[in-house]
Amino acid sequence: MKKSAKKGPPSCGPGNGAPDADVDAVVRFGATQDRMKLCVSCYVPAQGFGTPLSVDLVRKLLAEAGLDSGLDPKGLARAVHLLQNSQDASHVVIARGVRPRRARDAWVEPQGDLAFPVFPGQVIGRLRPAQRAAPGRDITGRILPPPAGEPPRDISLPRDESCTLDQSNLLRAQICGLARVEEGRIWVEPLLRVTDDRLAVIADIYPRDILGKAISARRILDELARMGVREGVRAGQVMAALEQARTGNQCLEGVTVALGQPPEHGRDGWLEFFQGERESVGTMDQSGRVDWRERGYSPVVAEGRDIARLHPPTAGTPGRNVFGGEIPPRHGAVLSVWPGPHVEALEDGTLFRSRMTGVILYSRNILEVSELLAVSGDVDYATGNIRVEQGSVLIKGTVRSGFEIQAPRSVFVDEVVEHCRILAGGDVHVNGGIFMSGQKDAYIRAGGSVSATYTHNARILAGGDVTIAQYITSSSIQAGYRVRSGGRVRVTDPKGRIMGGVVICAEGLEVYEAGSPLGVGTVLALSRETPELRAALEERRHFTEILERTTRLYGEAPAAQVLARFPAERRAEIEAVLAERDEARQRLPQVMDILNRLGQAAQARATAASIRILGQVHPGVVIKMGGKTFFVERTMTRVRFFWDAEQHLIGVGGI
Repeated sequence: MKKSAKKGPPSCGPGNGAPDADVDAVVRFGATQDRMKLCVSCYVPAQGFGTPLSVDLVRKLLAEAGLDSGLDPKGLARAVHLLQNSQDASHVVIARGVRPRRARDAWVEPQGDLAFPVFPGQVIGRLRPAQRAAPGRDITGRILPPPAGEPPRDISLPRDESCTLDQSNLLRAQICGLARVEEGRIWVEPLLRVTDDRLAVIADIYPRDILGKAISARRILDELARMGVREGVRAGQVMAALEQARTGNQCLEGVTVALGQPPEHGRDGWLEFFQGERESVGTMDQSGRVDWRERGYSPVVAEGRDIARLHPPTAGTPGRNVFGGEIPPRHGAVLSVWPGPHVEALEDGTLFRSRMTGVILYSRNILEVSELLAVSGDVDYATGNIRVEQGSVLIKGTVRSGFEIQAPRSVFVDEVVEHCRILAGGDVHVNGGIFMSGQKDAYIRAGGSVSATYTHNARILAGGDVTIAQYITSSSIQAGYRVRSGGRVRVTDPKGRIMGGVVICAEGLEVYEAGSPLGVGTVLALSRETPELRAALEERRHFTEILERTTRLYGEAPAAQVLARFPAERRAEIEAVLAERDEARQRLPQVMDILNRLGQAAQARATAASIRILGQVHPGVVIKMGGKTFFVERTMTRVRFFWDAEQHLIGVGGI
């Protein structure tokens, strides 16, 4: 079988000399179209005593052709070797040009997976500096201009020194955290964060670090020690969180790994009433039945009886933050109480005694005993409407439909309140029930609290608490709403309920059962609106309109300059308008301060208030607060509705 001939070097054609003449080796070269690579295109060996092929010969020929720029010594040697052995060398690059270099921003060459944390001393990666654009050069030595573009950006190191750069351009972490490289910056975002009050350390727990090595509890505890945390370290919580992170192969966020001891603040001074506040509206006898006629606490105090004792504030107990530092407590504030009409102060102003039989009133730190008008029977046609300019009213019978009671203090009714009107500056206490028709011409409006055995189709507006013993049905109740700040609604019976109607309060609601299995529509709401807030908002609107109008008409110039622009017959009119402007300028900052104070107080009340259902809340009940609405779509048991200020929505929790 005939062997195929081995491919030899490309030929340059016959030589010019005679066969026996001495002819040097001939080499021809070929370049790519962009002149960035040079190869041997053909070769004729030397004849006779001509100069044979060698690296030096090729170098000489390249220099003569002006093609020695970017010579590749290794490629040249290999090409000569192939040609000397009669092999094809046309594929071997013997000279290369240098292409122009584009600018490149600095970058980090990661040491591992940046989605996982680094610990102090660990290498994050190598920082590659920014590269500026550079010109190129082809094989003929011609300079090629660099590409146009923006100058490259460097990467800046963090001022907090969460990572540093060593002499080898290696980035090393100085804290435990996630390495972040964004917009020309690099830093380490800490995984262990101390809360603003320094009472806790919150951590995000990962199963492994940047190099894929499992994170141990010891590494977390060492990092806490490095941070100076020495109080309340929760090693068990750290180990449990690490186990959970490994099991789920994911980050576990918001783990409390250290918890200090908060201070116990002192209690403010307080006034202890010896009669006690009425927490229930009936007394249970030995048989377990409630006698709604036996009220226990009576708001009427006899002459010579002690009313209340003033207790001093208490000092608090200091706490400790996670760094071991002491957190001073807030000591209780002193309460000042002054004796009002018909009250004397004893024992250096700490004991208060009544000088007459009457109703105890406590408002704006003044304790007094008020006059009491007693009606022996019903309020009906025999008595007519009851209106008094001072003191309180005691009705020993029933307030009949169509009649009215007005008193600047409190109103007490021994029996039932029918479809009538009661307007009291203080409390309204009804031993029996409130049974109305739901019409708007009948209602109870009290500056203080309202209490009764039950309500049916009633309309109640109370500045303080509304306490009902058995049930509230189809009623409209507003506690602490548009009267003054404050106000709770409570149904105190262990099986008490609210069914139908609308109940609005400012400081919270508590009942055993809300709604009914039949889906009766019931609205329970928390509101922060107060008359002070509404008045301040209206005052701000009024003064703002005055300033906008006067600025539009007369500008901001002083009154003298404005008046000089108008004829004398108009100056009196304009002077009155400018006086309004001056008043608005003076008053508006004061109104803004009032709005800020009322807004903070309203926010504090909203955060503390909640709607508590101790038994069941049925479908058909609607919860409202903070401008949001929650529709109960299934029966829920022992539930609390509250305002979540962070999420800005109605929260639901268990009791």
